[in-house]
Amino acid sequence: MNKKWILFASAFFIAQVNASDLIKLYEEDQAVRTHLRTLPNSEVKKYITEIMLPGDKARLSQIERILETAENLSSQEYFAAAMIMQHGSELSHYKKAMELSQTSVSLDPSNTNASWLSCAAEDRYLLKLGKPQIWGTQLKRKMNAAGTHKIYYLENFDKDARPDEQRKVCGIPVLSEIESRLEKMANLKNRNKQYSLWKTGT
Repeated sequence: MNKKWILFASAFFIAQVNASDLIKLYEEDQAVRTHLRTLPNSEVKKYITEIMLPGDKARLSQIERILETAENLSSQEYFAAAMIMQHGSELSHYKKAMELSQTSVSLDPSNTNASWLSCAAEDRYLLKLGKPQIWGTQLKRKMNAAGTHKIYYLENFDKDARPDEQRKVCGIPVLSEIESRLEKMANLKNRNKQYSLWKTGT
């Protein structure tokens, strides 16, 4: 493994944590993904396998230990825990991400990130069950029809399951905007530019 990657990874494996570390773990989770989006396509797979996924597993284990004893968490702390659960791999992780993000919203209805995550976690939970996603948040990648480059697409999406009014409440683009973004993304060869357009619309 590249020495730079080893140094980068070491910051994300913490032996012991407590409730006060929830936000720090969330920031680490996001930093890993921010760094991922700076890498050339040729390095992405190795980085995900050797850095991101092991780090996700370690952080999730730490969050599970925190939640066993933590009390009186803030909306932002529940959101932080939910996001790390969202980056798990089991059905129970996605269900917990839904529950934690919903708790976050109940404590602070203005927490728009938690509102979005509650819907995104539900989509991931449904896909894990083998059912269609209903909000339109979960992307996968495939080769385009021309065979020139990979593109993002919405995996097993029931576009009629939720009205646009409900998507807006979750901070999710309306269906026409979702479809427009995917169409524009398909014309871009760079993975990071595709994803940036998906997240921001530009």
